[in-house]
Amino acid sequence: MNLRILITLLCFSSYSPIDLGAGDIPADPKEAAEVFYTELRRLGLHSLPTVEGWAPLAPRATEELSSAITRAQKEQAEFKKKSPDEKPPWVDGDLFSSLFEGPQTSIVGPATVTGDSAEVAVTCTRTEGGDTIQWTDFLILKKTAKGWLIDDLRYGGKWDFAATGTLRQSLATSPE
Repeated sequence: MNLRILITLLCFSSYSPIDLGAGDIPADPKEAAEVFYTELRRLGLHSLPTVEGWAPLAPRATEELSSAITRAQKEQAEFKKKSPDEKPPWVDGDLFSSLFEGPQTSIVGPATVTGDSAEVAVTCTRTEGGDTIQWTDFLILKKTAKGWLIDDLRYGGKWDFAATGTLRQSLATSPE
């Protein structure tokens, strides 16, 4: 058996989706970030998630981030109704990283905690056509009574056309 197939089978045979019950929200911000990125990639989310696509992650997000996602979903749905032959906002590109194509790997670093907020550096990598690009995005978490929740993502890419600002900012105004 091909070694790559064997490794893939071993990885996925022991994998089960993470139960997103409220009691399972990590008390550690790094762990919360790891769980978020694991689920994000497992779900295959890149562009604006559908209501169903966001549902598994919503318990891991603050009300502010969930509200920004919901507002954008409504705006996207209204656009589709008004202009069915045009491309709606937030359908192209990875909203959850600096790179339009998104990362192939994400390595969650240590958390920097200041009071009830934390920032976690996430080193992302993508190789395509023999070229590798690496960058660091920053997941912002907020400590709540439930545990550490994802509050935003600050884009850290430093090349032309990299996403800039934060995830919540990019959802505040639809791209043209």
